[in-house]
Amino acid sequence: MASALPSIDLVVRRPTLGFREAETIWTPAHLDFGYTFNGGSLTLPYLEPYLIRVMRKAKRALGSRRPDLQADIDLFCAQEAQHYKLHAEYNAHLRERYTGLEAFETEIEADFARMLREESLEWNLGYTAGFETGGMIMALLFFEGSVESLEGADQATAALWGWHLAEEYEHRCVAFDVHREICGSWPQRVRMYLHQQRHLMGFGRRAAEHMRSQDEASGRIDPSARRDPAMQRLQRRMDRYGLARVASALMPWHDPRRHPPLRAAEALLASVA
Repeated sequence: MASALPSIDLVVRRPTLGFREAETIWTPAHLDFGYTFNGGSLTLPYLEPYLIRVMRKAKRALGSRRPDLQADIDLFCAQEAQHYKLHAEYNAHLRERYTGLEAFETEIEADFARMLREESLEWNLGYTAGFETGGMIMALLFFEGSVESLEGADQATAALWGWHLAEEYEHRCVAFDVHREICGSWPQRVRMYLHQQRHLMGFGRRAAEHMRSQDEASGRIDPSARRDPAMQRLQRRMDRYGLARVASALMPWHDPRRHPPLRAAEALLASVA
């Protein structure tokens, strides 16, 4: 059933960003924040093609139904294709700094291939909708809940994530609408959100720790920064912000359209366009 709430227009943008001079320790005010995003970036050249394949399967399953939703699927896929291309460039920059990242990439690529091969369309749509719910929450966190963490951030890397997360917020309804149209199960949506969070966050934490340990061993950062009170306060504040929004997003009445526009995200996208 189509939502009675307002529609949201999607725009495909193709920004040009360079990472040759980008600092891989890119959030000096909150080191964990930057390492977490670096770990997440490693997944994206494999995760986002997976999302595109799932959504294209969903489009075929819809048949002649919901031409409006099918048009949104096309735009969603086009946005995601731009995301993974730029993250692949950024990840190449990470590989120049850190050894052993290829093993992580091989692992996550195999995970997504197995999921497409072995799991049902409904299962993969649940994973996709769960990830996109997380993307919406990460956008809220980036633009509203982590301003202090981004003080002094590397401009190129911050621009990459700002553009990416602004578009995640822009297309926040598509995977939700597709899941509701084809699956329509609230318990499955919640279950798959929790599953994909364990999967991706577990992978991202291991990859982030791998990179941070190399920076500590080389003297690029001080290991005592792990206990820095200011950074710990920022993390606790962000955790509270994120958990409140996760709880709201997992309610049976949740609809992403009820979230108002993010003015900072819209301003950034206007500058890209």
